[in-house]
Amino acid sequence: MRVLPENHWKKLWNVEEKDWKNWHWQIKNRIKSLSELEKITGKDFSKEKITEKIFKVGTTPYYLSLAKDFSKNDPIFKQIIPDLAEIDETIQSYGSFDPFNEEVLSPVEGLTHRYPDRVLFRATNFCSVYCRHCMRKRIFLEEEKARTYQEYDRMFEYIKNNKNIKEVLISGGDPLTLPNKKLEYILENLYRIEHIDIIRIGSRELVVNPFRFYDEKLLKLFEKYEKIWLVTHFNHPDEITQETKQAVKNIFSTGTPVLNQTVLLKGINDNEKTIESLMRSLLKVKIKPYYLFFCDPTKGVLHFRTSLEKGIKIMEYLRGRVSGLGIPTYAIDLPGGMGKVPLLPDYIIREDENHIIFKNYEGKTVKVSKSYLI
Repeated sequence: MRVLPENHWKKLWNVEEKDWKNWHWQIKNRIKSLSELEKITGKDFSKEKITEKIFKVGTTPYYLSLAKDFSKNDPIFKQIIPDLAEIDETIQSYGSFDPFNEEVLSPVEGLTHRYPDRVLFRATNFCSVYCRHCMRKRIFLEEEKARTYQEYDRMFEYIKNNKNIKEVLISGGDPLTLPNKKLEYILENLYRIEHIDIIRIGSRELVVNPFRFYDEKLLKLFEKYEKIWLVTHFNHPDEITQETKQAVKNIFSTGTPVLNQTVLLKGINDNEKTIESLMRSLLKVKIKPYYLFFCDPTKGVLHFRTSLEKGIKIMEYLRGRVSGLGIPTYAIDLPGGMGKVPLLPDYIIREDENHIIFKNYEGKTVKVSKSYLI
């Protein structure tokens, strides 16, 4: 866990602690342009303004304050600042704005039904931070807005009429940027549908605006609607702070589990030591590592992609060095809405009539009699 100096934000913002730790203040004071970013950081982003004309910019003051260096070498700043590579067709030519057919597999606007037992409920297209690696980068091109109550009602109706659906993933944009009243409307209506067992909320607010979870009204909603699981999205150990720890404590007080999904990103976390540090840091604040994703083939994001082999090597490195609690599932999301597939190191070297030869975490071979496995 990263311990920030007391009142560290005052180097850039002349604001009282009570305001800084108010989630509304963080969203209201979002930095929404490179011109604003230039004034705050004193840096020149004139080249990047070409990209800004296509893909919007947005960050909370809190998330920006985590950057140690306002350059693309900083893992936090690299997730905020536009890059010319985002609009370079030689790099992005084979990308798609909807690589997993979320819009195609949408029986009702805003709802994606890809797996038999679960649906994706896209509640808003607004995010408090526009991550440069976003797999739904198409929302960068749209006007910022939440869906209407009428749109939600049509989504609820579809879910009610499909009893095979057991789980709903509320996503966006970021659903926890919604006002509590609108969020409760969604939760209450889903909770009333008897065949729904799990309500999963996918949000990056724990990373970019942890003060959202200082809000007693939100915590009461989490406690009231006990089917909720929170899935967050930390990519680097520098994102985990004492504010994170306090926010997670607050979430746990409601009985809500917290899982994390990480995306493997070139130049940000694509090495063994960084991922190991991230997994350990997550466990320290009691967030369970859930997925490590191969970067999606989204147009505007392809410059962040690593090789598949890179992730497998990282998983091999983690095994034996980090306890099973800290081992995520490395996975790729297949194109055309065909679903996620786990990618695993191969620990079986060969097999004969009587034995199987395994490789352990140290790379040593172990010959095991098949009678041992019966």
